[in-house]
Amino acid sequence: MTPVIVAEASDLGEGYVIWMVFASLIVVGISTLIQTRRVGPVGAGIVLPMFTAAFAIPFCISAVVEGGPATLTSLVVVSAVVQLVVSRWLFIFRRVVTPIVSGTVMMILSITLASVVFKLLDDTTAEEPVGGTVTAFVALVIVAALALRGSALLRLWGPPIGIVGGCIAAAILGIYDVSRVVEAPWIGLPQEWPGLEFEFGVAFWTLLPSYVFLGIIIAIQTNGAAVTAQNASFRGDRSIDFRGVQGAIAGSGVSNMLAGIGGTVPTAINPAGAAFMQTTGVASRHIGYAIGLIFILLAFVPKASGLLSTIPGPVMTGYLVLVTGTLFADGARTVIQSEPNPQKLIVAGMCFWIGAAFQFRLFDVPDLNPILNGLMKSGITTGGFAAIAMILYLELTNPRRMRFRSKLDIDSLPELNDFITKFANSRRWGEAMRDRLMAVGEETLLTLAPMDFNLDLNADDDEIDDVERTLVVVASSDGDVAELEFIGGEGGQNIEDRVRQLQDFDDENIVEQELSLQLLRNYASSVQHQQYHGTDIITVRIEPPGA
Repeated sequence: MTPVIVAEASDLGEGYVIWMVFASLIVVGISTLIQTRRVGPVGAGIVLPMFTAAFAIPFCISAVVEGGPATLTSLVVVSAVVQLVVSRWLFIFRRVVTPIVSGTVMMILSITLASVVFKLLDDTTAEEPVGGTVTAFVALVIVAALALRGSALLRLWGPPIGIVGGCIAAAILGIYDVSRVVEAPWIGLPQEWPGLEFEFGVAFWTLLPSYVFLGIIIAIQTNGAAVTAQNASFRGDRSIDFRGVQGAIAGSGVSNMLAGIGGTVPTAINPAGAAFMQTTGVASRHIGYAIGLIFILLAFVPKASGLLSTIPGPVMTGYLVLVTGTLFADGARTVIQSEPNPQKLIVAGMCFWIGAAFQFRLFDVPDLNPILNGLMKSGITTGGFAAIAMILYLELTNPRRMRFRSKLDIDSLPELNDFITKFANSRRWGEAMRDRLMAVGEETLLTLAPMDFNLDLNADDDEIDDVERTLVVVASSDGDVAELEFIGGEGGQNIEDRVRQLQDFDDENIVEQELSLQLLRNYASSVQHQQYHGTDIITVRIEPPGA
């Protein structure tokens, strides 16, 4: 659906539509195989089907209309590079690419997409002027009815069923042209290729910030989808492997690099994948291989491409209303569920309306140069920049974080205790809270140091001495609750899993190696262990005694 809508908006002819569908099927097929198999650091290693990103429609239409296919190619490649950068430095971007920013941008994106959706109602040849509206209404009613009251399986199949129903209504009203399907061969290749070209004109520079945000949005969406899929793929409780999440984002970046080179629309992870696994109870990677191969085979069946490319615009409107509404709801849920801070909720509401005001030109904007004019036309750019600026303002005006750096070794404990004492005194906490913080610091250090040492267990003594084992501790506070982040080199078994195992199988016979974990479990209100490639981050929240 996405490549068809974008290609039709470009007015570049039927050949461009057919090529976009062909290239999209090839790209999502290959990238689904990469996500499933994992090639080095690229790929999640679980079933993560890819699909074309419907929320990228307004971005892509702006690119092909204002700059042509070469501009779209250049910008999609830029968004892919952004995803690869986020994947590599995910543990750093976690402070900037926050749920507030991503949720706000998703809400703005829903109104940006809506401005495109209803223009598709004009794509009709019916003599009766209400034919397009009736067709869109039929498709929307079917999709909404199944999404709201259908079974789990029918909810998943609701969009294609609604599209088929809308096409039937369009055929009855005389606005469904099936000639492209009839004339298309069963097996073949597209007759035209737009060619690989890059364009860096005015349109590229005005749309560049929007595509940087698009890359961030796809990375955030991939992050959430990968976490959900991990939870659905394994039996029992286990902590999230952020190395797999990094691989999923890198796989998404490679997928979009292929999409850019192929001259087609951006891709993203299909969020329905985790729902399928939860519904069927099947998470075998063989399913991912089958999905990828089916996509690739369908690319060489022009009948299938012709069928997709003939869906009338009003039918797409009915389907995309659901996409738009879901996108807004997902953005709002991301903001509300992940952020208890009321100030940051205000940021989300303000930036949403800032983006809407610029998107729909609700006030007069001064005429500057072409690039700045283009930036201010986009609600995504203006609202997104406003959200980042406000979040940075809140971070800079928060009580200052304190940072400690030393060698990751038991001998660093006195220095760590001095640091924690200074931190507790700066917050004017009493002796009991200070002692609890020092206990947490000691037990975490005792747990980390052996874990880090085990990495080099097979190395000789000289190699072990040459290994630089560094510990960074970042201390912050939220009211009377303290948060300590212990950042070190890549470790072994996940501490969060080990603490959970102690909770599940609690007994009086504590082995010596688990004593620190038992004490840490009693002192801390929560322990999170995020494992990235090359970096482990253990976040411990400590409430005051008696809380």
